[in-house]
Amino acid sequence: MKVGDKVSFINDKMNGIIKAIKADGMVAVEIEDNFIIDARAKELVVTEVFMSEKTAATEEPVPVTSHPKEFNLSTNEICFVAIPAEKHKTLTGYIGYYLVNGTDYELLYLIHSKKEAEWNKVASGTLAPHNAVNVLTINRPDLTDISSFHIQLLISGGNSIHHPFQKEVSVLLPDLANANKNFPDFAAVASLLNFNQADDEELKQLSKKFQSEKKPNTSAQKVKTQKSTGTGAVLLNSKEVDLHIDKLTKEHRTMTNAEMLELQKSVVRKEMDYAIVNHFKKIVFIHGKGEGVLRNEVLKELSHYSNIKIQEADYARYGGGATEVLF
Repeated sequence: MKVGDKVSFINDKMNGIIKAIKADGMVAVEIEDNFIIDARAKELVVTEVFMSEKTAATEEPVPVTSHPKEFNLSTNEICFVAIPAEKHKTLTGYIGYYLVNGTDYELLYLIHSKKEAEWNKVASGTLAPHNAVNVLTINRPDLTDISSFHIQLLISGGNSIHHPFQKEVSVLLPDLANANKNFPDFAAVASLLNFNQADDEELKQLSKKFQSEKKPNTSAQKVKTQKSTGTGAVLLNSKEVDLHIDKLTKEHRTMTNAEMLELQKSVVRKEMDYAIVNHFKKIVFIHGKGEGVLRNEVLKELSHYSNIKIQEADYARYGGGATEVLF
């Protein structure tokens, strides 16, 4: 039994098509009027095996959740990616979660999801270099109780194993505002390891080398200080994010209220993850006053993060329509 097979229900007079294989023996079945329901695999019988346009003798069946060809698999980066299981259902329906290995290394991976205080195993296995694997396909409503994913990796290169790695990632959701040249449209991407950048240990070694080679300038006081040319690096430690829908997408006129709210929530998660990784001191979310719906959803999303302080942003500047997060 696989994605695309036509099935009948053993105990009911219904037929359908399998749209996704889920955990614990469950599958998603599309029945009449494009309505998708969950069912146990043992309660179904396959009536017609899914085939591609060519015959089985010439080509293997292709599941609808298969997207590896759309990934750039030579980025020298390891990513966790969420994409719509069906392209025409960007903000609804099922989401496919992928572990994407764009490096020359082989990965040993273990992934858990967090529901309240409990961790549940999602997937484990080995991932070859320049490859991707679908670790989970799940309906959006089923993500309600999941607060994050915990990803553990062992990375093998040659005869050695290096960079043992683990990271907790907030739940990613595809949306209309997501764009990344290395992945399909609407994909939400969390970078786990980027081998194009020096790691912490390499940075420490470079810093030591720089300090040892730096010569003291004895005539510094005699030389006039030059004005900054504006080309120097600046440490970014705060950010202001406007969550008004017209600031996030040009497609808002065609979106439902639920879709707009989902997009705004996903922006909060994405900006928080970015702020944490980049060691921000402060981030301000502008949500407006209105009826307080967006403000409440922002606070709900922020409740999933620890070691932060949440307070109303400067009233004189935002008029009670913004929330400030201190890290």
